[in-house]
Amino acid sequence: MSVSQSARLGRLVAPLAAGVVVATPIAVLALAALSTGWFFPDPFPNSLTTEHLSTILGSSTVRASIATGLRVSATVTAIALLVSWPASRVLARPQMPGRAVIIVLLFLPSVPPAVGLAMGIDVVLLRLDLAGTHTAVVIAHLVPTIPYAVAVLTAGFVRHDRRIEAQAAVLGANDWQRLRLVTLPALRGTLLVAAALTFVVSWSQYLLTALTGSGRVVTITMLLFSALSGGNPSTSGVLALVTGAPATILLALAGRQTTESIAP
Repeated sequence: MSVSQSARLGRLVAPLAAGVVVATPIAVLALAALSTGWFFPDPFPNSLTTEHLSTILGSSTVRASIATGLRVSATVTAIALLVSWPASRVLARPQMPGRAVIIVLLFLPSVPPAVGLAMGIDVVLLRLDLAGTHTAVVIAHLVPTIPYAVAVLTAGFVRHDRRIEAQAAVLGANDWQRLRLVTLPALRGTLLVAAALTFVVSWSQYLLTALTGSGRVVTITMLLFSALSGGNPSTSGVLALVTGAPATILLALAGRQTTESIAP
């Protein structure tokens, strides 16, 4: 087999293998969610039903937790992007002094164990009399999400040609017009990727939500972890699919936008 044929075969096999790796756990979760009984050593469930799916999705608790999670994650995403945008623009400047130190400091909260970080944030919020509120959960989620937003946006600004903005200014565009008509369209793909990643990180938080929310702010992720300890695979499967749906949709949209932005 020639080198070109091997390369062509690799290009065909690699996406297929990646698809199998991604689709297999999703298929297992779907079967678990629809099964009436699936016990070892049976390779497949004995029978399938949508009863568990309709019951769980019809639960007011589940719907309220989904709404709470969407509200919290959307708020965190908006704030994180607003804060990260100017910071990333500055960090992307050529020969920015102390850039490496700043990036290290940004990711420093991810170094300690998640439990220690969550407890430390909870102590601060308790002293501020914010624990148990949506505000506390949003503030807590900003700690792990802002570094990712800064990293993605900084990479986008590094590739961004600022001479286009300078030319727009020469043509009479003010700051708002340059942002709306030049910078945002140029960085649309990067912004969508940063938003998707920020949302996913916030959406998947369990410890931070449980501790800072004091059990009063309940998201779908918290219900999923509770179901996992309950030993009911059907309930766990349904909640896992529901929990993963928004993140999957956002990441797919971000990937599509990125592919379109780099396509010739």
